[in-house]
Amino acid sequence: MKLIEKECPNCGASLSFTEKDKSCRCEYCKKEFEIERDSDKAKSLVDQFDLTPIKSAAKVFSIFTIGSFITSFIIFLVVAAIIITVILSIINSTSKQSIFNDNTTLITEEEELSSKDFDAIDLNSKIIIMKSNDTLGDYSLKGTPKREKIYIISKDNTNTIISVYNTTYQNFFEPDHIYNIYIPVTYEDVKSKNNSIAFSLGKGTIDAPEYYFNLEHSDYAYGYQELDALNTDILNKYNGYKIEEK
Repeated sequence: MKLIEKECPNCGASLSFTEKDKSCRCEYCKKEFEIERDSDKAKSLVDQFDLTPIKSAAKVFSIFTIGSFITSFIIFLVVAAIIITVILSIINSTSKQSIFNDNTTLITEEEELSSKDFDAIDLNSKIIIMKSNDTLGDYSLKGTPKREKIYIISKDNTNTIISVYNTTYQNFFEPDHIYNIYIPVTYEDVKSKNNSIAFSLGKGTIDAPEYYFNLEHSDYAYGYQELDALNTDILNKYNGYKIEEK
């Protein structure tokens, strides 16, 4: 088979290869080249072949290690840090969940609540009531809501605590227009841990009908005008549950 001779792209020495060869090596500078053939038949046979240097494994390694070693190392550290953080988070979460399960008690009776528990319920409930004042219009909350009654409702492995507050609203422009309504704030699945329920109160919800101060201007809050009506609704809704009042 006819040998094709070209100049070594690296040192200019003559090197030979056949049409079927995929690579060749210069005997003078020891460089290796990949042989690529152009499909343009108009070119001379020699010009149809191009020689591309083949990077040895050592060369490739040197380029990567010298050119991007620092970047690769930083990426490795970041990935390792993320993995370690996730693992520690899972371990920590599992540990906390285990402690939570082992040291919590579902509240089913009033005597299980301490004075600090009542304070926590009151503080959380008053914040919820104050945040619900978007519909008051010309009225504003007057004074601090006062707890009138608390219900502890339980059945099986669930419970509900409903704390009821006597709340006073007054008209901005007509101070004589004062209204008292009873607002129930409901908490579900309340548990005690280390003699404290603050961690399990959650957001709480106001579950009451709309009470209008001024129908013409749609000024209203959510609450009951009478405690008896609220008590009746609770008894009907939680029929068959254990209900303790204080």
